[in-house]
Amino acid sequence: MSESIQVKGGKAVAGAVGSGFSSNEATAGHRGASRIVFLRHGQTDFNVQRRFQGIVDRPLNEVGRGQARAAAEVLASRIVSPSEQIGVSVGPVEDLPGVKIMSSPLLRAHETAQILAAAFAKAGLSPDGPHVDERLIERCYGEFEGLTVDEISTDFLPFLQEWRRTGESEAAGIEPSNECGRRMEEATVEAAATCPDGATLVVVSHGSAITRALVTFMGLDPLTFDALKGLDNCHWSELVFAGGGGSGASGDGSWRLAAHNIGAREDVLGA
Repeated sequence: MSESIQVKGGKAVAGAVGSGFSSNEATAGHRGASRIVFLRHGQTDFNVQRRFQGIVDRPLNEVGRGQARAAAEVLASRIVSPSEQIGVSVGPVEDLPGVKIMSSPLLRAHETAQILAAAFAKAGLSPDGPHVDERLIERCYGEFEGLTVDEISTDFLPFLQEWRRTGESEAAGIEPSNECGRRMEEATVEAAATCPDGATLVVVSHGSAITRALVTFMGLDPLTFDALKGLDNCHWSELVFAGGGGSGASGDGSWRLAAHNIGAREDVLGA
């Protein structure tokens, strides 16, 4: 991207950003992580069956574990080594200020986080974590959880119609998008503040929750803004703390969206 998108959510907590963004007045004085990577978990059987998962606790399947290993290898490589690719690139491992991994408590996310941590350790990164935060759990989908759209249309058609129209359904017990985004942002900002200055924070979570977190970080209302595609399995989005413009040298320092829905395979659309 030639221009990053300004992100305003939460108070600034990060230090000087990594490769491609010079330390300047826009970022001076801020502490904590300078980069946040939101990673969606690998595939589960519910994903294959196209069932709403929500907070139902399902493990990764074998495809999902393979996806997690592939994503972990690419993320570790991009963090360790300078790269011209869009996405993570913060310089040689000996100069890295650290990597911290946070995870949803659900099995599919936590197992993905453990695979990620093992790959980072193998690459010499010595990650802190994974640490679990309950606020990083998936958005609750209430009555829809465990069901396919066809099953929901049979048992809960009015709720489904409302959700398709608005993305919300209090009657179905679906967590409001703004509440989901707010808890995700709060957990992430708090974790970023505990990182060494200039570190990378990786948050392993879920598709709906991450989308609402990103929208909230951008200062938008996830109840009304619905123009950001959700992440594919084991794809990630990246926020950096920087000033504006392509160089990151203008404007006040803030969280900015630098990459979205990045995956291990660059030959796949959406990756």
